[in-house]
Parts: sequence; structure tokens; C-alpha cells
Amino acid sequence: MLLNRSTKYLIVLAVIGVGSITRGTAEESLAIQFRRPVAIAVFNDAPRFAIANQRCGTISLVDPQEKKVVLETAIGKRLSDVIVAGDTRRLLVTDEEAHQLIAVSVSPTLCAIEKRLAVSPYPVSVRINDAGTYAYVASLWSRTVSIVNLNAWFEAGDKPLTAIERQIRLPFSPREMLVLNVVDQKAKNPSPDQPRLKLLVADAFGSKLAVIDPESGAVDSIREIPAHAMRGLRLHPTKSQLVISHQVLSRLAQSTFDDVHWGSLMTNVLRFVELSDVLDPNADLLKHSVLEYLGGPDRGAGDPAGFVMRPDGLTGIVLSGTNELILRDENHIYSGRVNTESYPTAVAIGPDGKNAFVLNTLSDSISVVQLAGPILVGTISLGPQPDLTPVDRGERLFHSAKLSHDGWFSCSSCHVQGHTNGLLNDNMTDGTFGTSKKVLTLRGVAETAPYAWIGRFKTLSDQITHSVKSTMQGNPLTEDETGDLEAYIKSLSPPPALGTEDKLAAERGAAIFKAQNCHNCHSPPTFTSTKIVDVGFKDERGTSKFNPPSLRGVSQNAPYFHDGRARNLETLFTQFRHQLIGELSSEELSDLIAFLNNL
Repeated sequence: MLLNRSTKYLIVLAVIGVGSITRGTAEESLAIQFRRPVAIAVFNDAPRFAIANQRCGTISLVDPQEKKVVLETAIGKRLSDVIVAGDTRRLLVTDEEAHQLIAVSVSPTLCAIEKRLAVSPYPVSVRINDAGTYAYVASLWSRTVSIVNLNAWFEAGDKPLTAIERQIRLPFSPREMLVLNVVDQKAKNPSPDQPRLKLLVADAFGSKLAVIDPESGAVDSIREIPAHAMRGLRLHPTKSQLVISHQVLSRLAQSTFDDVHWGSLMTNVLRFVELSDVLDPNADLLKHSVLEYLGGPDRGAGDPAGFVMRPDGLTGIVLSGTNELILRDENHIYSGRVNTESYPTAVAIGPDGKNAFVLNTLSDSISVVQLAGPILVGTISLGPQPDLTPVDRGERLFHSAKLSHDGWFSCSSCHVQGHTNGLLNDNMTDGTFGTSKKVLTLRGVAETAPYAWIGRFKTLSDQITHSVKSTMQGNPLTEDETGDLEAYIKSLSPPPALGTEDKLAAERGAAIFKAQNCHNCHSPPTFTSTKIVDVGFKDERGTSKFNPPSLRGVSQNAPYFHDGRARNLETLFTQFRHQLIGELSSEELSDLIAFLNNL
């Protein structure tokens, strides 16, 4: 299979010189607010770029020549992505809270909303095909990719929903996507001039990759790789390879000082996978893949995220956990590191190839790095901010790999977006090693004491203190740091329910839930209890009594049980018959699952 190696989806900024950059250049005219920039888009015909601000729902237009924000416009509620629609002056923006795709027209002095389109709930990313005729929207919690006919949308008048040609459901929560133009070698007369479109979709939390055929709506394949927190997905600029930045959590390693120090517990990598293997449903993804390790003992590389690659082999990767940009040369030697500001998530290289621009999400800024050296040239502020609250300070700590020994990983490394990577981790939260247990979600834990699988910790602050000291092998937290982390974690709401369209089935399932006495351990409204319950099977050390986790958002928490032995809710009841009284018919089981999917 051959690939059109267009680097269209690598972010390129048109910047003519850097010069002197200072903070506060345009702050006088901007509102005092937290912005939390999460995505950057570049216009092909002007040296400006657009920033999607998550927390305040605005778009910032930045002029890199003038080193300032020239315009900030309220667009929505909680923006999650922004791209330029082809060669136009139109932006496509996703609003995660309003559940919309938004079209925005841009002029030198104005951002104007053209149209809004309701898409599947919680959209977090958008991509377009090369012709600019279709948009692909990934929705996180509803596990859906929406395919939008852009021509139909802009011609739809008062019936915009006709523009959504397909909604493809996935068995995982999607985020990163990549549009591929592929020559089908199995076709009768394969032609490089008529490539077939494929859409690659990565798991937002765990280890799955899906290949979708947008034209037919078929999911060609879903595979798993030893990975989680896949935050960068790019095509190699000169080779037929997929490149992924991600982390690897080993279930065989333990949270001892040695295993943390040597990177055995948590590894941060770039993975290179042959595209032919990605596109062949029967191929082994790992057979020809190559890992490049980021960081090492004494200097970990926690939480790799966005990255860019020049054709000459220079690669720049942002390390969200350590607040750095790390560089690799054409000889695959990782050398220069440059400090940025708080929680960098994306990076771009200018067309002259001399400067990199790093988006710092938790400090509302852009770091400008001269690659020769490399050296930090300066910082562009996106606007003034209010004082940090305990929740804000806790958010920074939660995403900081500096809490761990040598900076290998952050709280967010295992609890991606405060949720779970679905993997097993062997730490001392149950008082033993050799008993790997599934990483629990931290969403909605404020009212679910006690904590950990065996309910070992009576308060959340006790759990936090132990995790940083034991699991992360970090320095002891101060009382204020513990309080800030606790405030942030308690601010996280439960995962939204996956839901079901059959409300009557969910109502019948609620009656079955009660008749089966499920409420004895999972009591409303939190759907948990303070009990330690014998679940009928043991871990490696003989423990069979566990703390019932909350069932709020349980549809988003697969796999199930302490060791992840139940891959989904159906097998939890059919294969393991979890606490069932008597037999359930297939209809009753379906109703019970419908009820759980709505929690």
C-alpha cells in the first residue's frame, strides 16, 4: 500500500522572524479570565493562527509578527479543537459542552459564527479530507465519529442535520484522528491517482486503534497496542509510517524506587508503525514497529503529547508533565530540552524550519523556541488571568510529572483526564506487591469514601499522600499541595453515561437492579457503599473482599473487577454471574445493562 505523504495536518505557522517577545503585549484590551488553550490552527494565506480556548469558549487570533493577540471572540462554551477548512478563511471548531460543530468566518478584524451543527455529544476533535468537502468529528463520551458533508451543511438552510451522513459507533472513547489517503493494492487496477480515504482513530484513554472507511461507514479493524494516553498521531514526513506519542504502563513492574527510577513502571515513547500493518486488519502491529524511548534515569520525560517532524529528521515533542520541548535529530539522538510554561500540549514549526511554537495549556501562553541551540526566545501571553484557586493549583499539580521521582509520570498518566487508562498497576495501595489491580477512575470520587480497591484509605487526602509517596516515589507533599490536589480531584464529575435510546428498557432494568439486591452494595445516589464485600474470587494474595466502586458512569469504566477480567458488562453477568440471584433471561439482562448504561 502506498500513501499520499501530505503533511497537511502538521500545524505550520507562517512566522517572519521572532524578534523580542514580551508578556503582556496585548493584555490591556483583553478580559481577565482563564483561557486554557487546547488547539491551534494556521491560515495558509496569512501569518496568523487561531487558538481554541477551552475554559472560556473563545477563539484567539494571534499575529506572530507583532507577537500579540489581535482579537479574541466568544464562540461557544467549552472549545476542544479548531482547524482551518481547507484553503478558506473559515474555521471549524468543536464545542465539547454545547455538543456542536461550529463554522466561523475570519477576517483581519472579525470572527463571525456562520453556522452551528449539533453532533454526537462531547465532540473533542475535528479533521477534514484533502478536498475540504467532509469533516470528521470524534465525540469522546458518546464514542462516536460523525461524518459531515460540508457542502450539504452550508447549503442545508434550516435543516442542517441532513449534513450528517453517518454516525459510526466505536467500542472506545475516541480523540486523536488522522486522515489517510491510501492506494488499495487489492483493487483490480490500483491507481495512485485515485487513493481511497481511511480514517485512523485513537483511544483517548487506553490502547485501541480503529481504522474506518468513511465512504462506507465500515470499521475495517480495531486493534490494541501496549499503549495509553495517545496524544500525538502523525504521518512520518518521508516514510510510510504512522508515528504515535504515548505512554506504556507495565503490569509486571512494581511501584518500587528501582522500577520507577529505571523507567520500568511507566515508559514514555514515540512508536513508529508501518502503515501497511496499520491498514491490514490481519497484520501484527508490533512485528515491525519501533519504539524510541524519551528520557531516562535521573531525567524522565513524563506525558509526551503533541509533536512535529521535519523532513530532515528533526523532531520536537512536548512533554506535558515536565513542561519541556525535547528534540531529536536525524541520527535519532535525543539532545536538547527547553523549558516551557505549564502543561504544554501542542507544538508547531514555522515554514522556515527555524522556530517552534509550543502551546502551554495551563499557563495561557505560547513559548517560542529557536531550534538552533535550542533556546527559548520568549513567550506570547494569550491574556491576563485571575488568581489561581485551590482547584486551579491542584489541576497543575495533577498534570505535573515533577511530583514523581525523576519526572517519569504524573497523576494524569494513569488517570487520563481524571479518568482511567483501563490498565493494571502493581502498587502498594492494597498493602502488597504481586497483586496488580485496575486503575480506578477519579471522576466522581468526592462522595465515595473509603478509597482504593480494599478501602484502605478513609479520606481522599490519605490516598493522595500515599500515592505520591509510594506509587510515584516522589517527595512528600506539603499540606497545601495535598489540599489543592484534593480540591481538584473532588471537582471532577462522574463520566457521562453512555446512554441508551430505549428508556423503557432502562426503567425495567432499574426494577431488576433492585430485585437482585444490587443496591445493597451500590446504593443510590452515589451507587456505592462504605462496605468491604466478598465478591467471590480472590487476587494473587488471597484477598476476596473489595470496596464496591461507584456505578455512576459505569458504562465508561470497562474492563471490570479489580483485575479487569470482565471485558464488558455483558460478560460481567454471563461469564462471572456477578452477585446474581437465580437466572436472568436475555431480555432481563439486556434491560439491566440498559439501566447501568444510563447511570
